[in-house]
Amino acid sequence: MHNNLFNLLQTAVQKSLPILFGFLDDLLLLGMTKIGITLPWLQWFSIFLLSATILYWSFCIMRFLRQRYRIN
Repeated sequence: MHNNLFNLLQTAVQKSLPILFGFLDDLLLLGMTKIGITLPWLQWFSIFLLSATILYWSFCIMRFLRQRYRIN
């Protein structure tokens, strides 16, 4: 029972982490521009974060398909 709860918690954290980072990035970008601070690297960080999220989800989908259909 404890192992199942731990696996569920770990899966929930793994799935919500990219979304949380996306919201955090947007919050920083909007909040800092609202008070007049512009950081050029923050825009690049946003692009990097989006790319990393897409790669992560692509990897997860490929791993799921490989396990589901046993593609070699």
